Amino acid sequence: MTIQSSLKQARVRAGLSLSDAAKKSGIQRSNIAAIENGRRDPTASTIQKIANAARVRLIPVTSDGKTTVAEASAVLADAVQQNNIRRAYRVLAQVANDLTAPNPADRFVLAIEPPAQISPEWDAALAGVTEWRLSQAQLPLPSWVVDEHGNQGWNWTPPLSAASSFIPVDIENVPGPLRKRGVLIEADEFASA
Repeated sequence: MTIQSSLKQARVRAGLSLSDAAKKSGIQRSNIAAIENGRRDPTASTIQKIANAARVRLIPVTSDGKTTVAEASAVLADAVQQNNIRRAYRVLAQVANDLTAPNPADRFVLAIEPPAQISPEWDAALAGVTEWRLSQAQLPLPSWVVDEHGNQGWNWTPPLSAASSFIPVDIENVPGPLRKRGVLIEADEFASA
């Protein structure tokens, strides 16, 4: 996720319109819109002013090449929109892998920013994978994970092929945080990714 998209997400989460953000930051509304839409590269001081208006703090962290859940969700959303379910599934598996970072603080930082909304099922899958991996390290859950309930009655599996719905899933091998959201992906599927 770019700084521009993070700033836009923060502004929207803070309930600020472009006009409100302009008043609070002292940056012209049109400049904020241009920054958020990637038509203008902001200076560090402009980023700081917009972040302050949205009541967020941007903190640089070492990523060691791992992708945040928020960044991955944008790629996943693009894959789903293009009906490239295999790519979307690989992104989900990569999230599961990245959230096994040895340092628990790194795991939490990768998961803290809310992801883009994709579809009810994919949103539930992202939240389930995130809860599963953070719980393994006994970490607290970001509010976006807690708020994403899915639907236990879905029994949803990513439609990787026409036969996907006919392939049996061993429910005992589905991590609890996925199962309770109605997402049926066995833990071994993430290990082989």
